[in-house]
Amino acid sequence: MPLGARAGNASDDFYNGRNRQMDSAAGNHSKGVGASGGRPVKKLGVVAKAVAVTMSADRLQGMSRTQKDVKNDRVMYARNQQYKYSKEPVTGGQPITVEQAKALRLTVFGACDTPPRGEWLRTGFVFRDPEKELSYGLRARRNGTRGMQTAIQGYILKNLLFTNTNNSCTMRPSKQQQLEALCKSITEILWKIGENEKVIVCLPQEKSYVPHSLNYFQDNVTEKLHLFELTNIQDLEIFLKRYLHLFQDDPGPGSLLLLYSSVLTRGLSKIVSDLMDEKVYLISSAEEGSICIVTLMLTGRATPNLHNGIVNIGDEQHYAIPHYGILARSEVGLLVHYEETSTPVQVTQIPGSRLKTPSYPIWITCAKGHYGILFNTNRELLRNHLAERRFPLTHYSCSGSENHATVDTRSHQNEQTRMMKATDDINNTTSLLLLVECLIHTKWEGASVQWTGVTNAVN
Repeated sequence: MPLGARAGNASDDFYNGRNRQMDSAAGNHSKGVGASGGRPVKKLGVVAKAVAVTMSADRLQGMSRTQKDVKNDRVMYARNQQYKYSKEPVTGGQPITVEQAKALRLTVFGACDTPPRGEWLRTGFVFRDPEKELSYGLRARRNGTRGMQTAIQGYILKNLLFTNTNNSCTMRPSKQQQLEALCKSITEILWKIGENEKVIVCLPQEKSYVPHSLNYFQDNVTEKLHLFELTNIQDLEIFLKRYLHLFQDDPGPGSLLLLYSSVLTRGLSKIVSDLMDEKVYLISSAEEGSICIVTLMLTGRATPNLHNGIVNIGDEQHYAIPHYGILARSEVGLLVHYEETSTPVQVTQIPGSRLKTPSYPIWITCAKGHYGILFNTNRELLRNHLAERRFPLTHYSCSGSENHATVDTRSHQNEQTRMMKATDDINNTTSLLLLVECLIHTKWEGASVQWTGVTNAVN
């Protein structure tokens, strides 16, 4: 006999027996009383029935209360929508080997027996306060990670403006929208670097697998890495949601984790081939980061060449060597303005149309080594030539400034004014607006640029 059924029968027997005893006692008493009079017998019978009804009602009420408690208990286990972005400890993965750690440090930093550049160990991807001015933007210091931070910012804007699920422009995203945009951006970048086949994500744990020695200087990150291989973009996004906090910690190694993941996903040998020089390393002495890191994030290849396709360069004394540039149209573009020197700019250093005319109206800008981002919220800007007659542009810097301009390609500046502005730009490198105008002219030559406002971050 089932336990529940037995317990229920025992309970019923208890209450039925109790009622029969009370009815019997009431009947005996009524007989005795009836001998001496008739009215008290009727009153005692009514009282006995009332007690029996009350006890039955108490039993039913107790059972309904129990069932209600069970239902309430079930409600307490409702799904927590914020769980997917909770901070979970890293588990699983393949521990990094001594050979992998040394090769990784050599390819990225150029040495493994000296300390790496400190900013990569303490810079994460940190948004500004949600639902406020410039809440779409990352907050980054001016150091060697700025180039990568700006490239990630370009993909964040793409997801907020053009590919979000609500089909609406979100310039003041909530905290949840910020996290979703960052997660999608990292997912898309790594999946592109992995050629839509395989991604290797590097995450640190507590145990160190490479001892400190004369040949290896511990940085407290590289020697603690665990490697995770993912072959499906949906699995990759879910995995990154689980450990997104490791990329956001500030101070924290979020920038370095993404760079390491990109390098291992691309492959150490392919990174060296992309750089075209075994003596050149991914992290250079540039103040705000190497252009090769930016091209790795944008195109999936760490190439220093910005031209379209393949160009064979050689002379009478040297064989022509193929220089691989941008092989496909980029989703996020790149505009570059170089400082004038006695050495002319090589053709491979000038961005081609695949970077100047990207899929989305978003451009990473590099003016004399300083990074920023230009964007327009109208997707049709690069689809319809009529939209390029007069349009607004916004320039954002991760240091916390937003400048608004109106570009008019119908009214061209005369050559003398352009030369004066170029001269002023060279002599005064702190003039941000002049630098941005020079960048705009690399895409829309001679266009009139009128600055309409500025917004500075307060958080």
